[in-house]
Amino acid sequence: MERVLSEGIIYKISKYADNSAIASAYTYDYGKIKLFISKAFSSKGGVQTFIPGEIDFLKKDTSELNKFYTFRPDTLYMEYASTPAISLRLSLYFDIFDKFYELEQSDTVIWTILKKYKISDYSKINLFSIYALLTNTGHMFNFNACSNCGNKIIEQGALNNGLYFCKKCAPDNSFLTESYVNTILRAFSNQELYKNMKISKYDELSVLDLFVYHIENITGSFLKSYKLFKELILTI
Repeated sequence: MERVLSEGIIYKISKYADNSAIASAYTYDYGKIKLFISKAFSSKGGVQTFIPGEIDFLKKDTSELNKFYTFRPDTLYMEYASTPAISLRLSLYFDIFDKFYELEQSDTVIWTILKKYKISDYSKINLFSIYALLTNTGHMFNFNACSNCGNKIIEQGALNNGLYFCKKCAPDNSFLTESYVNTILRAFSNQELYKNMKISKYDELSVLDLFVYHIENITGSFLKSYKLFKELILTI
């Protein structure tokens, strides 16, 4: 066992007993971890979620449940928890994160992206963060060319069983996209195009519909948080 300190973000707290809880966190040094918090709920508000900061905990060698000591939020990011437009997107992101990352699976790129909500357009960074997650875990489909004919997809595309097709080659029951969705997808690998692109909430939802369809097809499970996300995101 070793007491360690790592930058990270606590994204989920589940009540265990009395004032104790089990928390899920992403850390820069140790990836995804589980924490036992003996006093998670108090008159002072308890442990804060969705704020980057430093997590002080006892890392155990014989258990996946580590002992939590303290969390020191980074004051530069306090707005994350109090801004629904950020916390709602982070909730969706980490719901997806949990489906693809195992405990202590490291990915330091995540930390860099999470901190960009401070300076970036929320819709744009949300889509890029999920694109990066799928890419880094080897689950992003190839959207540059049709999986059947090999032609570049400029206009409407179609996703079917993890493969992307042009409209002409699309199998029955494919998930169809619009041309602007393909433009947004291409921007993720083109720095100049990405920098100058403006993405509305409606554009964001169109791309997310595609991503969520793909994620649910891969995992075989319904992404419950996305339903709530769609209901609330246009109201804030």
